[in-house]
Amino acid sequence: MARIEGSAFPDEWIIQGNHHDAWVNGASDPVSGMIALMEEARALGEMLKQGWRPKRTILLAAWDGEEEGLLGSTEWAEHHAPELKEKAVLYINGDSNGKGGLGVSGSHSLERFIHEVARDIRDPQTGKPVYEALREYRLERAKEEKDRRELRERPDLRIEALGSGSDYTAFVDYLGVAALNLGFGGESSGGVYHSIYDTFTWYTRFSDTTFVYGRALAQLDGTAVVRLASATVLPFEFTNVAETVGRYVEELATLARKEGSVDVDPLKSAQETLAKSAQAYEEALTRASNSGTVFRKDAADLRALNKLLYQSERMLTAPDGLPRRPWFKHQLYAPGLYTGYAVKTMPYVREALEQRRWEEAKKGVQVVRERLLALAADLDAAAKLLR
Repeated sequence: MARIEGSAFPDEWIIQGNHHDAWVNGASDPVSGMIALMEEARALGEMLKQGWRPKRTILLAAWDGEEEGLLGSTEWAEHHAPELKEKAVLYINGDSNGKGGLGVSGSHSLERFIHEVARDIRDPQTGKPVYEALREYRLERAKEEKDRRELRERPDLRIEALGSGSDYTAFVDYLGVAALNLGFGGESSGGVYHSIYDTFTWYTRFSDTTFVYGRALAQLDGTAVVRLASATVLPFEFTNVAETVGRYVEELATLARKEGSVDVDPLKSAQETLAKSAQAYEEALTRASNSGTVFRKDAADLRALNKLLYQSERMLTAPDGLPRRPWFKHQLYAPGLYTGYAVKTMPYVREALEQRRWEEAKKGVQVVRERLLALAADLDAAAKLLR
């Protein structure tokens, strides 16, 4: 663990990590991600020598035991759980990195922010902003016109939801800390995953041969960390959250009609409430930013506002967790019970419907509804502070 103490808000923590253990040689998984984190750390050290100081504390982690079961990050997160629930702003995860487009998944409250960062980093292959290179990559592979239209018209590209399989799991699923998982890839697959062939020779011959994508990842992660650590108001955004929740609810409604008679309308009404609260917060932030009042607030008010923002992800966790696996507490994202790494969104309700557990699905609707309304109330309080 490396630590840079924050100058203004030392009890607000920006956490980033990558595991350093491998099954065998591990040039791609995980050393390619670890060297990007180390290069970023070197750059932050140079900035410190020149007098720069972050407002918030930055923690950089090199996790061990990831391959055996996310052991290092999980033990650390569980051991420090009370303090992390109070102080952790977000967690940024790296793992493997290679040649190709940006892969980004995570909490949807960070969807807009990470794309703003991606607009300011150059893609090594095309020289275009990483964001535009990713949009073009997805347009080339989109199979339906509605998908191509959304890629052209939606202000922000969608990010994937988090399942499991890397060190973000304890942060988002257990603690309710907003998280991102970042890395380049898609053009260097060669069957070396978790094998003796994942060597420096293979990596420098077939993957990121000149380490330009390692540099790009260091720039992307480093820019994100510096902006988060230095922001007056944390750049969480919630209209995309509400819109994404609406998509999940529609999927559950379709599944409910197909599988049984479970009423998911309470989720629809909660999503509508969340959408209104998200819009009200965004409008209040825009007014306060345009008038400059947000920048004139004293430290106590800013601390209260930012705490509401980074605690927002905690609102989506339920104390009792998911049925038969209480450690998984997040009610929007979880790995499926039978899907390994792959995510199930709104897992309480979705898996109950899929398994035809009707009473469990009805209970899940109420649990998820309460969590959505709790998030809406959190945003209402943030908007009130801004006014």
